[in-house]
Amino acid sequence: MILKHLWSYSKSPKYDPYRAISTDLKIKVVLSAVGWNLLFGIGLAVVTEGVFHVLEVDMGKHRTVDMFSKYTLPQVFLMMVVLAPVIEEFLFRGPLIFFRRSSFFPWVFYLSCVIFGMVHLGNFEDSSNLLPWAPLLVAPQILMGFFLGFLRVKLGLVYAILMHACHNGVLFFLVSLTELT
Repeated sequence: MILKHLWSYSKSPKYDPYRAISTDLKIKVVLSAVGWNLLFGIGLAVVTEGVFHVLEVDMGKHRTVDMFSKYTLPQVFLMMVVLAPVIEEFLFRGPLIFFRRSSFFPWVFYLSCVIFGMVHLGNFEDSSNLLPWAPLLVAPQILMGFFLGFLRVKLGLVYAILMHACHNGVLFFLVSLTELT
């Protein structure tokens, strides 16, 4: 169901929240968005890794991995699962409300998705050398920006923060498993 709504929304983004929807249904929508976003995002990341491997492009180390060696597990959890979602959602999705009645809303919506993705280019060790590859490299984050923006508009900022926290929580769990073994 959510994919149908996302596809329809992608064609013509409007600031048009869902009306009279229960909290239980909102949570189901968020969890569905997390699942689909992880599936598509991991798929994009695998394709990117494959392309970079074939072309012998060195992406360097991801900075998230460094966090696990510099900070304690609770500190990394706080940064990844609590602080980053709150700060990033206020920065990237919060301002959408100022354009809710503007004819520029679709442009602002998509621009917020792209900027959100591009900011994550800084997660890579040698991001300046990867600039030509930026769209492919941060495609998963741009996609996530779309999911988050959709939830922000349809359900509210709190639900975008919740999705972001759940998404980062899954990644935190997966990375911590590989870093602690």
